[in-house]
Formats: sequence, structure tokens, C-alpha cells
Amino acid sequence: MRFSYLVNIILFLFLWFFLFLQSYLFADEIYLKNGDRITGDITVETEDSISIDTEAIGLVTINREFLDRIARADETRDVMPVSEDDSQWQRKASIGYSKISGNTQSSQVSIGLNAGKKTDHDETTIKGDINYSSSNKKMDSQKWYGMGRYAYSFGENKKWYNFYKLEADHDRFANINYRIAPSVGVGYWFSDQPDWKAMAEAGLGLEHTDFRDNSKDNNEAVLIPRAFFEKKLFSESLISQDLILYPSLSDTGDFRLRSETKLTNPIDDKLSLSVSLIDDYNANPSQDIKKNDMRIISALDYSF
Repeated sequence: MRFSYLVNIILFLFLWFFLFLQSYLFADEIYLKNGDRITGDITVETEDSISIDTEAIGLVTINREFLDRIARADETRDVMPVSEDDSQWQRKASIGYSKISGNTQSSQVSIGLNAGKKTDHDETTIKGDINYSSSNKKMDSQKWYGMGRYAYSFGENKKWYNFYKLEADHDRFANINYRIAPSVGVGYWFSDQPDWKAMAEAGLGLEHTDFRDNSKDNNEAVLIPRAFFEKKLFSESLISQDLILYPSLSDTGDFRLRSETKLTNPIDDKLSLSVSLIDDYNANPSQDIKKNDMRIISALDYSF
């Protein structure tokens, strides 16, 4: 097992455990429909109002008609969910470009599109990414990735969910013409608050790989465990970590790992700057292909 693979696992577990513990130190938060937020300890609740004890102004009582949602320090989901009628598609397009001139001339272009819709009981996500890079006027990377996912919550508190996902990707220099992986599974939200999100899931899928050379097509069953967290930092900046493992069921030494660490800093309501560290690891790559493919992408994101 490669050292970099172990580093990714250890770093993710450390950050996830630290932020998971930190989430329990938060106070209760009340979000109003006008955009204001009140932080303190909720003391009294009735059908018509809610009272919160704040450090700055003491006890405040608010009529429920002005509430948007409530995030509690000891609960992992808002107790006032958004209704299905209020949900809307959230879309984000991103583009990144870098160029180096001198003894070595290199350039990199990345384009991404994300769309999602979430209600109190389900969530739909569509994602697409394209990455192209060249060095000394010779292409050295050409990748694309697409994903569609639907998840449905169940249980009394709706922390549990089942999901159905289809992934497809192409990697010219890893000898992958196309790879398709439909999967189903279950997951659990440890936290789904605006300031802190954390979940883990496990799926079972069938992976079909078509190679660019004359290699025979490959079909195999794979497990797909995944862990994700997102934490709000200072102001409105966000840091997130998405870790997905693709171990083969027929060969325990054959697996892939995809890790994406992302820092996002908003400029205004529509624009934000992001920096992503993406590491694709393949324990059993094609001949003359490196196991690790790591890249750093700086991008401008536009939400609409």
C-alpha cells in the first residue's frame, strides 16, 4: 500500500474526528426569514413561539411565523425542514485555468457543473467535470467524470437514507476509454446543519471498464464506501473532504481511491473562489501508468 494512500486516510480521519467533536460545542441557532441568525440556548418552546437565552441581549422570545429553521447543538438535523414546495434546484458552474511559461510551458483547464435539489425527504444530485492539461505543447491529461445520484431519507429522524447512483468517467492516459459504475446503498447523516455536515455511506455496484487499447473489457462487483464532511470556517468560507473507496470484491489488493479536499471562499452571493486538491489512486493500474494522479485546481465558481 502506497505511503500517500495511508497519508490520505490518516489525514481524513483526523480532520473528520476533530470536526465531529467540535460540532458538539456549538450553541443552538435560530435562523429568521429575513436572514438574521440568533445564537444561544433554547429554553422554552410553545406552538406559537420559541425563547432563546443569548449572551449579548439575554432572553429573546420569537414568534414562530418569523422562523426559517432551527439548528440545535445536540441534534444533527434542522427541526424545521424546508417543505418540498420551497425547494429549488441549486446550480453551480466552475472554470479554472492556469498557465506557466518559461523553460517549461504548461497549461491546465478544468470545467465543472453541479446541480442539486433537496427536500425534507429526498435529494437529487447531478455532477460533471472535465480536466485537460498539456506540458510543452503536448497533452498529458484528459479526464471527464459524470455522476447522477438520488437519495431518499427514511426513519423517524430521517438521518438514514438509501441511494441510487450512476458514475461514468474517462481517463485517456490511464488507458480508460470509459468506465461505468451503477450502485445502490445506504447512508447516515451524522450532521446536516448549515455550519457542519458529515455523513458516511456504503454501496454495492457493478463496474464495467472499456480500455483504449486491445485489453479485454473488465466487469467486476465493487464495494463503494464513502465519507464526506463540510465545515464552515471564518466568515462564510467552507472546507470539505470527500473520500470514496472502490475495492474489488474478487481481489482485496485491487482497489481505487478518490480523495477531494476543497476550500471555498465566497466573493459575493453568486461568485466564489475555490482551491481543490484531488488525488486519484489506483492500486493496480495499467502497465507504465503511475498509481497516483494528484492535481491542484483553482477555479472561479458561479452559482445560479
